[in-house]
Order: sequence, then structure tokens, then C-alpha cells
Amino acid sequence: MPGAAGRLLKGSVCKYEHTPDEDFIIDRHPLHANVFIAGGFSGHGFKFSSVVGEILADLATGGTTSHNISPFALSRFATA
Repeated sequence: MPGAAGRLLKGSVCKYEHTPDEDFIIDRHPLHANVFIAGGFSGHGFKFSSVVGEILADLATGGTTSHNISPFALSRFATA
């Protein structure tokens, strides 16, 4: 690509999002029972997008999922 080293026309920052323990959050909002939260997927999270979509669809349509999502509970960040 002979012209690739030309003048920079535009630059931008890539936002990298992760939780303090670097694991995902998949949970019901603590104040709004009809809202589900899913986050912390930067880096390797894209590989799990199909199962996370399935989990969120299960939760949104039936309120429960057959997948064990307890390790991803928002409450794990609560302080004693």
C-alpha cells in the first residue's frame, strides 16, 4: 500500500470497557425489574455475543434463563 504512510486525516480513541474483576455483568437492574444490564465485554467479550444474546432474550421474554449467570451478578461489587 504505497500511499498508506500519508498524512493522518482523522484519528479517534477506542473505548475499552471492563469491570474491576474483568468479568462480565449480566443481571437485572436493582431498581427496575424490567431492565437487564449486560456489560464489560471489551477485549474477549465479542466471542460470547451469541450466548449473551440468547441469555438476554430468555430474560426479556421469560424472566429466567437456563444458563447459570450467578457469577455475573451485579451484586458481587456490593461492599459489606
